[in-house]
Amino acid sequence: MPAPQLRLPKISVINSFKAAAELGSLAKAAAQLALTPAAVSQQIRQLEEQLGSALFVRTPNGVMLTETGKEYLRYVTEAFDILLLGQQNIRYAAAAPRLTLYSLPSLATKWLLPELHNWRAHCPDVDLALHGTHTQVDFNTMHADFVICFGEERYSQLEKQFLFHDEVLPVASPELVARFQGRDLLNEAPLIHLDWGNEGRFLPDWRSWFQAKEREEPQPQPSFIFNLTSLALDAAVAGTGVVLGQRHLIAKELALGTLVVVDELSLPLSKPYFLAWPQRTLSQPGSSQLIAWLGGITGTDD
Repeated sequence: MPAPQLRLPKISVINSFKAAAELGSLAKAAAQLALTPAAVSQQIRQLEEQLGSALFVRTPNGVMLTETGKEYLRYVTEAFDILLLGQQNIRYAAAAPRLTLYSLPSLATKWLLPELHNWRAHCPDVDLALHGTHTQVDFNTMHADFVICFGEERYSQLEKQFLFHDEVLPVASPELVARFQGRDLLNEAPLIHLDWGNEGRFLPDWRSWFQAKEREEPQPQPSFIFNLTSLALDAAVAGTGVVLGQRHLIAKELALGTLVVVDELSLPLSKPYFLAWPQRTLSQPGSSQLIAWLGGITGTDD
């Protein structure tokens, strides 16, 4: 037999308790709430009966919280803070429309962030919330409007726009290249590997690259392995080793010269990237602008 469900006190009763606890006086609480002291006293008595514990000790100068009252006040204060935050967020959302875009973290940091300053020019009245995640986005339970995904099989029922089909090529920092000047960089320098787990089969690795180059793979040596593309690229910029970098994700580093191409042979990823969204998203302000904006970044908006 299921346990009986606890019944919460009325918000007005909790509010009277909070006021009395903070002011240390039933009379002051009554004045603040535009009630009589007797009404506040009755509400607190009802609350104590419902909780089965005394919350106050009456004194000649007012009231003092018991240890139970102090603990209950902490819960009440936290609950009121959450309610206030929720109210502020709802009011803000009503005043300023917002779109929420989910993306793989490395795409968000390495590809999208360098372009983010242009969003206001395309849609000045809509806020954009960017979330990085590797987990599948559930549009039925999560506050989400769009997702940038690798391949389309995870979101087969959603509307989609092709973004780009990326490729990898070997890059390293100029400092690393200089250290190995006159030597076979790809044979002697540390190689940086990416471990994408189940998705790794869609990402060309060093073995595939050396086979495509028709070149013997170097003898095994100490190397570095990362599960996040952004970490691997940052490690390469720091001179840790040579990495097979995705061209769209290293554009900024190549432009700044913090990474340089060490061989022009590139290999395509086995799947492209897409922007996906449920049909309801199109009713959101700014949704068509975001689709066009991302298409403009990748050249797929025509």
